[in-house]
Amino acid sequence: MYVKGGSQTLNPKDIHFMQSSIKNQTGSHTVLENIDALKNGTLKPEDLPTIKVWQDEAGKIWTLDHRRLASFKGAELDNVPVQWATPQEVADQMWKMTTQNGGTSIKLKLGNGQSTIIK
Repeated sequence: MYVKGGSQTLNPKDIHFMQSSIKNQTGSHTVLENIDALKNGTLKPEDLPTIKVWQDEAGKIWTLDHRRLASFKGAELDNVPVQWATPQEVADQMWKMTTQNGGTSIKLKLGNGQSTIIK
């Protein structure tokens, strides 16, 4: 695992999901509400906590913050602020590594057995 220091911006398309699924609810909002707000400009990426990312030995970039990344990808944003996670933060979150597709998409669970895929 390679961990870089500091913060920067990255294209969400270049960041992968560790988890195979997430709940839609995120605090007082939902991922889908955040997607709509990001698309219509009432919410900016900087209004949300910065997502933490890390890079594996193969050069693939992964997130520790899946619902926010799903919102950014769903809104089709080109650049979002990121913070490079510490090795300890990554180690503490490795239990989330449940993806079965290399992190290219994630199932967004909407409730009542409903779901959608975010790529």
